[in-house]
Amino acid sequence: MLKLVKITPFMLLYFLYGCAPPSSIKTHNTMDDESLISHASNLDTKNLYSSNWPSQSWWLSLEDSQLNQLIAKALKNSPDIQMANANLEKASAFVMSADSKFDPVVSADAGVTRSRLSRVEDYSYQGNKYGTVYNLGLNMNYSFDLWGGNKAAWIASVNDQKAAEIDHQAAKINLSSAIIRIYIQLANAYSLEDLAKEDLERTQRIVSITRQLLSNGLTSDDHLYTAQGNEASAKQVLKNRTLSIQLLKNALATLVGAGPDLANTINRPDAHMGTKLNLPEQLPANLIAHRPDIVAAKWRVEAANKNIEVAKTRFYPNVNLSASAGFKKIAGDSMFGEESRSWSVGPAISLPLFTQGLKANLIDQTASYDAAVAQYNKTIVKAFGDVTDSVLSIKSINEQIQDAEQSLQLVTKSYHITEKRYQSGMGSQLEVLLIENQLLQAESVTTQLKNQLQEQQVALIEALGGGFEDGQSTSVSKQ
Repeated sequence: MLKLVKITPFMLLYFLYGCAPPSSIKTHNTMDDESLISHASNLDTKNLYSSNWPSQSWWLSLEDSQLNQLIAKALKNSPDIQMANANLEKASAFVMSADSKFDPVVSADAGVTRSRLSRVEDYSYQGNKYGTVYNLGLNMNYSFDLWGGNKAAWIASVNDQKAAEIDHQAAKINLSSAIIRIYIQLANAYSLEDLAKEDLERTQRIVSITRQLLSNGLTSDDHLYTAQGNEASAKQVLKNRTLSIQLLKNALATLVGAGPDLANTINRPDAHMGTKLNLPEQLPANLIAHRPDIVAAKWRVEAANKNIEVAKTRFYPNVNLSASAGFKKIAGDSMFGEESRSWSVGPAISLPLFTQGLKANLIDQTASYDAAVAQYNKTIVKAFGDVTDSVLSIKSINEQIQDAEQSLQLVTKSYHITEKRYQSGMGSQLEVLLIENQLLQAESVTTQLKNQLQEQQVALIEALGGGFEDGQSTSVSKQ
């Protein structure tokens, strides 16, 4: 007996070693955030900007009540937000399911059974006997979390829930940013429509001047036809730009999650983006904490890591405890009497013998971790790329706007001089048409550059996280 007691620990160690997960199954990818930050020095913008990150609901600073109303409706009615809400509910349900693993499973049962025994079933071999059995009891089953598998599964579900919460915030940011971008495009479309109206007025004025010159014998019919052709072309451009306005309104109505009738109620935007944004000095390092997609990706990496722990615990033996207590009686006995009482208690140990399926599950969870890490690294690279593109674009467009405005001023002066010369009969129609085209092009380029600047500002705000604030804790524990 003493010898058996001495060798029991060694036997247990032998079984545990035999049930240990294979050491050859390992992860391969690592999170490269520190390396990426060290190679993102070109994102240092302290010489250009210095302030705080975009705040939540940053679009309120644009002071456009119509835009505020559109975003408020979208955040309430958009299918994208509804889908994010559903995903968050599902993640919360998984947390509840994982949390229930820590509690014993208790059930109650009650029943009445009426039976007739055949000769084979009757111990007296008589048969043709009737009986009624009444039962009332409680059953309990509890699984001991010896290796922390339930705890790891719970932490993984909580991490997934936090990622879903961040995805929910990201959906709001993406939706509001998309609405603002189209809203800016709508403002630009109205500006281009104004230019088309001005160009139409210029062409009509040239037609009037050409008619006057023709009546005075200072030009020919072909010049009038050319001027009238330019007028017709200007009308076509105006109609096309009016169509663009309606299409953008319809796009806004679609994003809001409303019908096309909403488009008819949208007025000309009043929002005006500033020409300069305030960014923090330490951009690369802070970007990791302010981009919702990066934070969500990190939570999913941690969840995948915990799922590996869960997969490993399944290689080890598990202990369950089952118990039941209640009353069972037949006709004539007292339901709650001594003769009707019934109970049972029994521990059970389960030991995996064939682990091929467990190895496959561990490989799958390890691959899921590598995929989550790869997605995290990919998200960081994309984030730095988004911010870099926006910062470089804003710098370049600001410089281009200065050149475009200077060109517009010079061409405008030239047009007025050429128009007066033509009106007095001293200039040619060809000169007027050429300078008119130059003026129209200069006006369009200047307007479109300003629109591009505004769009890039919105893109930069979105690339910085769009006002995302991470209120989540950095660690999760289950006591």
